[in-house]
Amino acid sequence: MTALHVALVVLAVVLWPGRGVTVMWLRRVGGQPAPARVGLTTDEVADSSVLLALALQSGRGMVQALEEVAEVSAPGAAEDLARVAAALRWGRTMDEAWSYARGVWGPAATAFVVADAVGAPSAAVLLDAAATLRETEARRLEEAGGTAAVLLVLPLGLCFLPAFIATAVIPLVAVLVGTQLG
Repeated sequence: MTALHVALVVLAVVLWPGRGVTVMWLRRVGGQPAPARVGLTTDEVADSSVLLALALQSGRGMVQALEEVAEVSAPGAAEDLARVAAALRWGRTMDEAWSYARGVWGPAATAFVVADAVGAPSAAVLLDAAATLRETEARRLEEAGGTAAVLLVLPLGLCFLPAFIATAVIPLVAVLVGTQLG
C-alpha cells in the first residue's frame, strides 16, 4: 500500500459523517438539523385521550388539560399535545391546532373539533374516541397475525411438499410401476 492510499484512508475516516467532525457541506441550509420526532403508538394516543378526558371532567380548561397531560404522557404524545396547546394559546382554531399533531390523533382530534363546534362537553366524546382507537388497533393486529400465519405456511408448501413428493411419492410410484411391468 502506498502513501497515497494511506492518506486517502485517513482522510476518509476523518471526514466520514457522524464521526464527531462536522463537515460544513453536509449541513442543512440554515445550520439547524431537522427536528426529530419521537415515535408514537396508538396505545399512547388512547391513554393520553383518556387522561385528557379525565382532566376535562375534573374542571380543567382545554389548554391547561392539554399541557398537564403532555407533562405525564409518553414522549411522542407529549410532543404533539404541547404543539396543540401552543397553537391554541396562539389563538388558532381547534381544527388548525390539531393539524399540528400527527395523523394517529385523528379520532381524538375529531372529537375535540366536533365538541368545540357544537359546544358539547368533549370528555365523553374523548373516551369514545379512545375506545375506537383501541378497537381499531386490535383489529389491525388481528389482521397482521392472520397475514403472518399465511406467510409462515408458504415455506411449508414451497419446500416441504416437493421434498415429500420426491422422497415418498416418486419412489412408491417407481416400485408400483416396476412390479406391474416386471
